[in-house]
Amino acid sequence: MLSILTAVLLAAPAAGPAPDLAALELRDQYGTTDNLAAHRGEVVVAFVVTARRLRNIKPWEEALRERHAGLAFVRVADVPDERPASHDEVAAKLRKRVPEDVPVLIDLERAWATALDLDTQRPNVLVFDPRGRLAASVRGLLEPALVEEISGAIADLRDGP
Repeated sequence: MLSILTAVLLAAPAAGPAPDLAALELRDQYGTTDNLAAHRGEVVVAFVVTARRLRNIKPWEEALRERHAGLAFVRVADVPDERPASHDEVAAKLRKRVPEDVPVLIDLERAWATALDLDTQRPNVLVFDPRGRLAASVRGLLEPALVEEISGAIADLRDGP
């Protein structure tokens, strides 16, 4: 079953050329780069949320790890235009507030939010298939129904056709 957000994303016409998210390389708070293309062949769960609300993805990640061992996670901190900051400023704050083993990609250009027309005030949980295509998405704080929806999409992708 498609979420409302997924249905809207699939039905909405593209507004100009969107960045290729698979190839879009971002740096995390330690300077390491990552992108979706690096995870080809895997089901990937990406979390996209404003940097100020990153703590809201932890329950999501814990719930999905419990259900699906070995998932690849990509965490993206969206940096809204109303509070411009440099990569170094955001990275310094993330290094203080996020555990060392949790890399968070810093999206100063808001490429993810723009490409997928995301409201990042609440977590966006995006599931990409092994080819890097968006397969499912939900937006919101952790709720059992949303976890079931995303978990079902992950299971379907992992089980194959």
